[in-house]
Amino acid sequence: MAALRPAAQPSPVWSARLTEWGVMVALVIILGAVFAHQAREVRGQAELAQIKSTLGALRTAMVVAHLEEAVNSTRAKRALVVQAQRNPFAALQQLPPNYAGLASPDALAALPGGSWVFDPECSCIGYRPTEAAWLQSPEGVGAMWFRVASLNGPLQITAQQPYVWMGHTVD
Repeated sequence: MAALRPAAQPSPVWSARLTEWGVMVALVIILGAVFAHQAREVRGQAELAQIKSTLGALRTAMVVAHLEEAVNSTRAKRALVVQAQRNPFAALQQLPPNYAGLASPDALAALPGGSWVFDPECSCIGYRPTEAAWLQSPEGVGAMWFRVASLNGPLQITAQQPYVWMGHTVD
């Protein structure tokens, strides 16, 4: 009778169940990598929106300060408006939470990413990106600088270099 019994088959090393689990793990890894890439891109887009929003708020505040100066004729009020126009952040009703104050380019390099500063020596606004990989500039600098100047009207903010962020011009 022993001769009629089939010999025990060793279990296969690579079974159908193991194949299914391998495919599932590979899919989870691929989906995780795609999600991480997309999340990084969304963070870059959010930072670009924050940069443009802050520059827009500064430009608006400078126009309002200029109009207040034109409307008000008292010297005390005019002195306050002119002082606010030197540092555009002073013209804002509420400072951005990432405004680090007055600083030089060297000091900006030591600040954390996402920081805004005003350099009174060159009358410039500086921004240090959180993710500098998205910033393309001709000289490959790690910060963006914008000159604050007036041409017979409200102060204007202009980029010192042609900055490109994720294919979009930042001006």
